[in-house]
Amino acid sequence: MNNTHVLAPFHFNQGSVMLPASWQDASILVLNSQDEKNGTSFTVSRDNLPWGLAFSQFAEREMTAISKQLKDYEAITHESGELNNFETETFEFRWRAPGGPVHQLMMMLNVPEQVLIFTGTCQGEMTATQREQMLAMMATFQPRDGQTDNG
Repeated sequence: MNNTHVLAPFHFNQGSVMLPASWQDASILVLNSQDEKNGTSFTVSRDNLPWGLAFSQFAEREMTAISKQLKDYEAITHESGELNNFETETFEFRWRAPGGPVHQLMMMLNVPEQVLIFTGTCQGEMTATQREQMLAMMATFQPRDGQTDNG
């Protein structure tokens, strides 16, 4: 059966559009703090879990690739966990961009049929309060109706 003409809804904040069902969402949602001067942002992106690869293996592979791409990469923490019955892998790391040091906190979330990636970014050092606030924002994730856990 040819699915090239089957349409499915694609939802975003302002509404939805009908797109070919075979299309994949490769968007990155970038949210900035009100005071953009401090370079703080929160992004939501997504990826596909490759066939035959466990979620934890995928997360490690992605972080290994990221570490090789970023100048002066320094791993700070890595924690495995769970959020709303979904597996998580959370990484905290620093690196040096052309404009100066960057501190990031990244949570990968194994939701049905994809991996959601939440990334909190601060130019310079992330304070303990900023880290707590980034983790709190990540912890508020609620799946849309129709998404179930991976268990």
